[in-house]
Amino acid sequence: MSERLKKKDHSQDVFILAGTVSEFLTARQHLEVVPGQAVWLTMPSDLGGLHHPKIYRSGSWRTLPRIQEIEAAMSDAEADVIELG
Repeated sequence: MSERLKKKDHSQDVFILAGTVSEFLTARQHLEVVPGQAVWLTMPSDLGGLHHPKIYRSGSWRTLPRIQEIEAAMSDAEADVIELG
């Protein structure tokens, strides 16, 4: 199977809900996580099959195009949400 087709296991990742790439990168630096450990949460499917994922919200996350669907997925996954300053 091609490496591109394999689905990554996100169960140990840190999810960052941010409105822009810049906000995502700033939050990642603040949390001191390396690129492979952080996921920019922009799609509800990013949370598929996860239970109690840790999600850090930062910046203008409310402006994301699919925010209502993302919030529903967060609720379904019983996400632990942490606000970053």
